[in-house]
Amino acid sequence: MFPVSHRIGAPARLEGATQRVLAAPSDGYLRAAHVRPGDVVAVGQVLVELAQQDLLLQNRKWEAELTQHQNSAAAALARADRSQYAIAQARAAEAGAQLELAQAQLVRSQVTAPIDGLVIQGDLSQALGAPVQRGDVLLTLAPRDAFRLIIEVDERSIGGVVLGQRGQLALSALPGERLDFAVTRISPMALTLEGRNAFEIEAAFGQPPAGLRPGLRGVAKIDAGTRSLAWVATHRIGDWLRMATWTWGL
Repeated sequence: MFPVSHRIGAPARLEGATQRVLAAPSDGYLRAAHVRPGDVVAVGQVLVELAQQDLLLQNRKWEAELTQHQNSAAAALARADRSQYAIAQARAAEAGAQLELAQAQLVRSQVTAPIDGLVIQGDLSQALGAPVQRGDVLLTLAPRDAFRLIIEVDERSIGGVVLGQRGQLALSALPGERLDFAVTRISPMALTLEGRNAFEIEAAFGQPPAGLRPGLRGVAKIDAGTRSLAWVATHRIGDWLRMATWTWGL
């Protein structure tokens, strides 16, 4: 009956607090990739460039059409032909709108960083010249100083986890340090992870140390109160026996 502290252990991983996905703005071809996973980037930095030849041709096409319709409108005005002037003005406005769209697509062909952070996914250095479609994911960024902890708690232990519980994390990269955290969210749905059912628990650090990176893995221990030493040593066997008895119909 000797009381001891009971802690729930589970694998854990670090993720960026707010990950930003950069997608291809339009159909095209990769022209250049200036970063790879692990690189630090600054807001506004050009990360990926798409080929601009087709966009430049579209830009010149609409510039020529805009000039042509503007000249037609000026000629109709000189003749006092109001109907032709109105038609030419409408066509010039349409060509102007298409030109603005082509210029915007030309600007977006250079994908820039929306935040200061770290590239965590998207190695495009070996895919230069490859076609991309609008919406294809190119890169994923995460901030360097804001993290969330994801703990993969086995379904057999999820009953002992509640919001606000505290615990400690030991990372494989920093085995000598213990990072304090608090549980902030419990996923309502179980996931199949490495052949077992588990619930993803989100936790937040009080003050994370320098040198952390998204993707680091380790083991988390969640404080779950005090239990007797006998219960801690035998509760897994007891739970298995109860399920086996129920399954066998005894």
